[in-house]
Amino acid sequence: MDDSLLRLALCAAFTPDSARLGRVLRDHPPGTLPIGEYRRHLPAGRDATVLLEPGRLSEAHDTLRRQGWRWLALGDADYPPLLSDLPDAPGVLAVRGEVAALSRPQLAMVGARGASADGLDNAFRFARTLAGAGFVITSGLALGVDGAAHRGALAGAGATVAVLGGGPDRIYPPRHGGLADAIVEGGGALVTEFAPGSRPRREHFPQRNRIISGLSLATLVVEAALRSGSLITARTAAEQGREVFAIPGSIHNPLSRGCHRLLRDGANWLENVDDLLRAFGDFQRLIDDSPALADEPALLKHFTGGVNNLDALQVRSGLSAAQLADQLAELELEGRVERLAGGYARRSGLA
Repeated sequence: MDDSLLRLALCAAFTPDSARLGRVLRDHPPGTLPIGEYRRHLPAGRDATVLLEPGRLSEAHDTLRRQGWRWLALGDADYPPLLSDLPDAPGVLAVRGEVAALSRPQLAMVGARGASADGLDNAFRFARTLAGAGFVITSGLALGVDGAAHRGALAGAGATVAVLGGGPDRIYPPRHGGLADAIVEGGGALVTEFAPGSRPRREHFPQRNRIISGLSLATLVVEAALRSGSLITARTAAEQGREVFAIPGSIHNPLSRGCHRLLRDGANWLENVDDLLRAFGDFQRLIDDSPALADEPALLKHFTGGVNNLDALQVRSGLSAAQLADQLAELELEGRVERLAGGYARRSGLA
């Protein structure tokens, strides 16, 4: 059976219990068992038809493949490493766009759907600046802050990742279909753990949010009410051992109250980009502690796709100019990077 169809069949059978599939795949990666054997790991009462007759998915599979979708299973070489560290990592991800963007340094940006004009402006400006510095901006394609963050990243000529709360054939909200296409065309990616046909449901969004924070080094909360999905994402990020930042706002704005609560509870103050860059020591510890990234030279973890200029590498790595030059020279001698006009790039095909 085609490996891609096998992964789709597993995704379809286990949706919406992708974390359960992830735990199974840690012991039984795709291809190590006949697909029908995964039936015994399904929740009680779950229909196993697609595992017994995966050919039923061939039409949907072929249609989505033509649109650019592919499926990654936990344990695949290009499965995002920070996400794979989580105990509830999704078993299979559907991805459209630049898969490599999922393994680059990411910052999640979340906030209110009905954000204020200031909130939208803050999301756009922070995303534009951080994307220009080489970070991938990750959010949920929702109205409000999410959309502003994605657009800001694109305006900064950077990449952005949108994590969906429904299947790959259900872009939500529909009015963001053009934005979804722009994200892919801009070198970013659309991602979902849900099977084709899965409608965006209220209960899906907390699951979606753990992926947004799990892909990212830190989560930035722009505006949030006291009871909001953004606070759930922030709490999930903290539980995952990731940094949380919150932008303070007016005491008269109800959408500032969630951020103020986060700040009282120990979130990092975010007023300008320097507030975030000061936390790079914590980001480096997260990278160093990641089993999935353990075998890669530290400096390579700060490389993004394309040419990396020296100033951006120095900011992301926290190294002095002399230390950076020494490590780049060593990586060049090892054949891991190459010097190009404007900076350095990773050698293709190398870790």
